[in-house]
Amino acid sequence: MTGPKRREVELSVEREFLDPSGGTRAVRLSARFDLEGARASPTSEELGDAIRTLERELGEAATRAGLTGPAARRDRELGELVDTYRPRQVELVDALESDGELTEREAALLRASLAAPLPRREPAPAEPVPREEPPLTDRPLAAMPLANDRTPATPRPVAELLSTYHIESLRQAGAVRARRQISFEEYMALKRHFAVGEGSDAPPDRGR
Repeated sequence: MTGPKRREVELSVEREFLDPSGGTRAVRLSARFDLEGARASPTSEELGDAIRTLERELGEAATRAGLTGPAARRDRELGELVDTYRPRQVELVDALESDGELTEREAALLRASLAAPLPRREPAPAEPVPREEPPLTDRPLAAMPLANDRTPATPRPVAELLSTYHIESLRQAGAVRARRQISFEEYMALKRHFAVGEGSDAPPDRGR
């Protein structure tokens, strides 16, 4: 079973030209072929020849009308092309180029973009939170570096410790011990000294 017989064939060609004002103008030229009385529909070769004839006549008519061109279109950059078409396969790029949607350079940009591996984004390293170090006198004794230990091997008399470091209370003695300026034995002697002073009304014995 054959399909309906064509009675006519219409062909159109369209181009953009530059007009004298610097703008662009789209011009279309169409031709309609009456097939009444024809023995057969035109072949693809005959239609191709007719299109080429229309293109030539369109160019000649545009020139006589003062138009120049066809208008040149700028090549778009990769970012604009990706936003416009979002291609994921090379076949789509090929089809867009065949349809005239992409220039040769634009198609090459998209093909290269599809062939390139996606850049791997490394997570940004977390910035360390600075830790505020307490003063030496406020740190636990075990945290003090041994290099800061300036205590003599032989314990000194209490009177010498009181005079040298201006110690007037057990709390001050503890601060001096925290700075590793007195030994543990010297600190214990000072502790006993102030314990005796606090247990009586007499002032502390500074001669020990």
